[in-house]
Amino acid sequence: MAHGGMAAARRGRTTGYAGLGALVALLIATAPASAQSNGGVTPTDPGPGPQLSPPPPGVVARAAPDLRTWRCVRRCENATSGPSGAVLRLRGRSLGRAYEVAFLGAPGDGDDVAAAPLRRTKRVVTVRVPLGAVSGPLLVSDRDGLESAAGTVPLAVTAAPALRIAGAAPTIEVQTHARRAFFAAAHPATVSYVVHGGAAARVLVELVRAGDGTVVASWDEGQIVPEAVQTVTWNGISGGHLQREGRYAFRVSAVSATGQRAISSRVRAKEPDPSVFRFLRNEFPVRGPHGYGEAIARFGGARNHQGQDVFASCGTPLVAARGGVVRFRQYQSAAGNYLIIDGQRTGVDYGYMHMRSPALVAPGERVRTGQRIGYVGRTGDATACHLHFEMWTAPGWYDGGHPFDPLATLMAWDRTS
Repeated sequence: MAHGGMAAARRGRTTGYAGLGALVALLIATAPASAQSNGGVTPTDPGPGPQLSPPPPGVVARAAPDLRTWRCVRRCENATSGPSGAVLRLRGRSLGRAYEVAFLGAPGDGDDVAAAPLRRTKRVVTVRVPLGAVSGPLLVSDRDGLESAAGTVPLAVTAAPALRIAGAAPTIEVQTHARRAFFAAAHPATVSYVVHGGAAARVLVELVRAGDGTVVASWDEGQIVPEAVQTVTWNGISGGHLQREGRYAFRVSAVSATGQRAISSRVRAKEPDPSVFRFLRNEFPVRGPHGYGEAIARFGGARNHQGQDVFASCGTPLVAARGGVVRFRQYQSAAGNYLIIDGQRTGVDYGYMHMRSPALVAPGERVRTGQRIGYVGRTGDATACHLHFEMWTAPGWYDGGHPFDPLATLMAWDRTS
């Protein structure tokens, strides 16, 4: 495998993965005899990453969102509390590219709910407290995947007032837990809903493809009591088939005992629709500002470059582009610290090379899409901090498959995830 860095290209020099192909037998000999799942262990928080290096040439480094203060400004119990639907005003720096605000709840990510900003400027973001949010700190993330530190003043989420009106038709409130959901991620697409009314109602939840209105999946929830928050999850599979990427919406309908019907609808036309999310099969692997370099960083060429370089500061987090099982975690003099994961339901192996230190996951371990697997580095034969990323057809990496150009795929992931 040939490889070169952006800095080397500017000096008219190349570097190479000379001899890596000759070491395939050694790699396989030192790999585990069987790369089986460990049973789907939920990934743990790896904690804060290393300090970032200066960005490589050509990469524009943006500051992460910096959340300083916030207060509740509408429908509040007081300045630091409010029910779902309350409006918060967050202040800080580098907030102009905010993508979503996460309501973190208790430690761990099992109860996290995120909402799209209503408005944003460099210093101010307003957001509505989403249905399903629980008391806890706030966090802002941007389109590069950069995140603020969790706010030091937690939000106290209070119970919304019950809307029990005898004989009235039910109404329904719906909220997805994130703006994007990834196949094979630790947490599937999740929606919370609540039926407002004076009595229990029979509820049907449908997952609808936003583009054409096709119902992809449905759940008969039975009789649901009013004012109790309910949740439904979807793993991306319907009828045994992995569904295509795109925008989906959860639609909830209810019929009361008296035959009165209600269906969830977008309440605030000028605000982001809380029932809609984007389903994606892969996540872009570099969590931070990055660039693709010059021609020498591309697939093929005179060096027989077998992947695509993505340049970023050393220490930038790397995540699994697709969940799967770790096949190899090794060090090689040219590739440095590298990791090979077989992509679940793809037949494709994904390779991550020049990592700063050995990967955070072990051979045979099942990895989730978007799980942190390591950090950008320049180990091995590398002249700048970057990820060398490879994709190999079945049956796999140096196991009968062959590499193909991942640039178009990476750029597609970059645009959507």
